[in-house]
Amino acid sequence: MKKINFFIYVIFLILISNYSYSQNIAYANLDLIIKNSNVGKKIITYFEDKNKETIKQIKNEEKKIREKEKSLISQKNILQEDEYLKKVNMIKKEVEVFNNNSKEKINQLNIKKEKISKLFLVEVNKILRDYAETNNIDIIFSSNQMLIGKSNLDLTKNILENVNNKINNFKIE
Repeated sequence: MKKINFFIYVIFLILISNYSYSQNIAYANLDLIIKNSNVGKKIITYFEDKNKETIKQIKNEEKKIREKEKSLISQKNILQEDEYLKKVNMIKKEVEVFNNNSKEKINQLNIKKEKISKLFLVEVNKILRDYAETNNIDIIFSSNQMLIGKSNLDLTKNILENVNNKINNFKIE
């Protein structure tokens, strides 16, 4: 009889401990939230436009340098050799400066994009934290890091709505 009571007691404790330690878990697609939120779309569009503008400027400068180079090549037979070499060296320096400036412009744009993206992610994380506290959710996973989950645990739509409602005046510049 003692063995049966002990066995029932152990099973009872195991069942109670499983229920008392259960956690409320959900998941959301953070990439989708960032790409489809109003502010996320603005950030993406802004940096796409800036990137196109930078590339256009770089191509215009490159075109000018190539025209100088063609002009110099056409004058090769007319100019004296030392004068020609001086002009070739000047164009080489100009190309070097152009390459450095182009890399610097692209790097600055990428740094700014990364900074703005991080600031936006901080705001999204605040919304995620508030949402988890409000709805008694212990853990929210990123759906990118999950293999499969029940569709009723997907919070992407709700969080996207919260992001659109709560982040209205996000400054890009």
